[in-house]
Amino acid sequence: MNAQEVWQSQAIEAPRMSLAYVRHVATDFERRRRQRAVVGSVLMLGAAGFNGLVTWQFLHTKPLAVASSACTVLFVLYLIFRLHRHVTAESMSADVGVLDTLHYQRRQLERQRDWRRGSWRWILPGLLPFYGFMLASLYFENDPVPWKSISFIVLVLIVSFGMVVLEGERKARRSQREIDALDSLSRDL
Repeated sequence: MNAQEVWQSQAIEAPRMSLAYVRHVATDFERRRRQRAVVGSVLMLGAAGFNGLVTWQFLHTKPLAVASSACTVLFVLYLIFRLHRHVTAESMSADVGVLDTLHYQRRQLERQRDWRRGSWRWILPGLLPFYGFMLASLYFENDPVPWKSISFIVLVLIVSFGMVVLEGERKARRSQREIDALDSLSRDL
């Protein structure tokens, strides 16, 4: 067969998707999202526990370090609240058809895209008090001021926020590609 014959022998209509398959994809998406949220919450609770230990260790000697750790614990609790609110989505009805399931999946992908794209807008203000108290603690509560540590922390702050924004945009573009693929499916159905 030459190239023209191969091209002409292709199926004209796209294969139809069954309702069971579409529902499987939607529930698998929800399951993976909830698993990521559980792992993230456990890690954040571990970070909050670690900061609680740091707070207890420096309670009477370094009040600015304690304030930094307390800000971290409060931010982690706020982050877990936001994550829980994001993950608890509307539930999919069991008696909907293919198009309704595709629309449901599209709404969930839009929520995920918007979460990923906009999360830095509330993460940055939430973490700035932590970094501010940490830098103040290093400057005021240590006799020889550790300039190398302060420079390193500022560098980590700048790089980590840049990475958060870039990674959020990368994942948002991936979610947008999935939305575009769903849109093409719903046009075909």
